[in-house]
Amino acid sequence: MTTFNPEELKYYALIFVVILLVIVLYRKAIKKVNTRQEGKLKAQPGYKGAAARAPLEKPALTEEQFARIWKNLSYLILMAGLGNLYMAYTAVRSATQTTGLWVWWIDAVFSTLAAAAAWMMWRKKEKLWVFIYFILLLVPIFLFMSIKGTPFKISALIHLFPLVLLYFALKPIWAGMKQ
Repeated sequence: MTTFNPEELKYYALIFVVILLVIVLYRKAIKKVNTRQEGKLKAQPGYKGAAARAPLEKPALTEEQFARIWKNLSYLILMAGLGNLYMAYTAVRSATQTTGLWVWWIDAVFSTLAAAAAWMMWRKKEKLWVFIYFILLLVPIFLFMSIKGTPFKISALIHLFPLVLLYFALKPIWAGMKQ
């Protein structure tokens, strides 16, 4: 492993500041657009105010709609589980070929457990398995991000891809899943 390099700290700080600036400016722009829209609504006759307008609620999914959407999107959860199995395979291969770093063994264990959690999520359709999967996937990500070296940072980024699949699969049906 490499040692801590204080010169890299300024780059990390710069990246953090740029991301923070983008977030702050984005929120400011959203607020500005909302105030403009509110001003346009106030200029119209018959304006009742924000408190008088009822918020739009999304209708709840029926069981039939949930089943249809689940049938179409659940393969993404299985793809995420297969991705976790592939990550476990590469971790075991890296642990046996190199000096056998303990990090790769931890990655292999948690990736295998995450694949099992993805399969259980697919079978049970419960939110509990989503949270278990999320935690099991975050452990290797945090571990890789805390270790110096480019291969570990790349592995942390690769571990984020199943979370993207999970997001796209569960966003439309989250309200219909069992507690």
